[in-house]
Amino acid sequence: MASLSSYADASRDTGPGLELEQLRGENQRLRRENEDLHIALTTIAEHGDMVESLLNETNVKLKAEIAERQRAEAKLHNLLHLISRQKEDLEIIVQTIMEHGDVVDAQWRQKFCEANELINLDGLTQVANRRHFDQHLETQWQKLAETGEPLALIFADVDYFKEFNDFYGHLSGDDCLRRLAKALSACLRNPFDLFARYGGEEFIAILPNTDQTGAYQTARRMQATLELLAIPHHLSPLGDWVTMSFGVAVLIPQPEQNPEDLVALADRCLYQAKTGGKNRVICADQV
Repeated sequence: MASLSSYADASRDTGPGLELEQLRGENQRLRRENEDLHIALTTIAEHGDMVESLLNETNVKLKAEIAERQRAEAKLHNLLHLISRQKEDLEIIVQTIMEHGDVVDAQWRQKFCEANELINLDGLTQVANRRHFDQHLETQWQKLAETGEPLALIFADVDYFKEFNDFYGHLSGDDCLRRLAKALSACLRNPFDLFARYGGEEFIAILPNTDQTGAYQTARRMQATLELLAIPHHLSPLGDWVTMSFGVAVLIPQPEQNPEDLVALADRCLYQAKTGGKNRVICADQV
């Protein structure tokens, strides 16, 4: 801002008119600056709360972002720690397998065999179940169809078993079935022979490479074993001991036949034995 002395000097040089004009111009400039300052102060006063609110909001968001980043860093740290620990555990497992692989493999193989055996066993009698019988019959049928060798079945049923259960109780009936299964399965001789529980008090035996004479002899051996076992049955009309009826059938598998044909033939023989007086062995040629 020009001083009064400068204006005085200027007035001496230019005269009173020029000095007055300069004073007016300076006054207008000062008025404009005052108005601008007033507008600025008014704007700050009017919008100060909003600016402060924006600043506070920005500060809150910044703090939240910092907290989120801190949580993310903590999660990442925990994840890296977990991965590192799992990596160490995996290395220990791999090292153990490398050092004891044969033992581990043998144990797993044993567990698998045990599980597979349980799947194929009848829960009550611990002989082969119906599922295993069906599979084994199909396998032997296909095999003997190629070689032209005979396949024999022995179908067996406990005589007057309902009367046994009614008199002795179902627990004794279960025990009777277990004893019968154990004794009769021991009568089989060949590696591919199979003794199974067919259902209820019915049992069935598969005898590959066995003709009718051999199958009949096996059935008679089972009958003799029952006499030695001598399980009491006081309600049986046939005597004081548990007896069974046997149906024997033999076929050489042919392309136009199937395993069910052999089962049906043995079943008819068993039916003939049951209706013909029980406690006997009936072969297919006798039906």
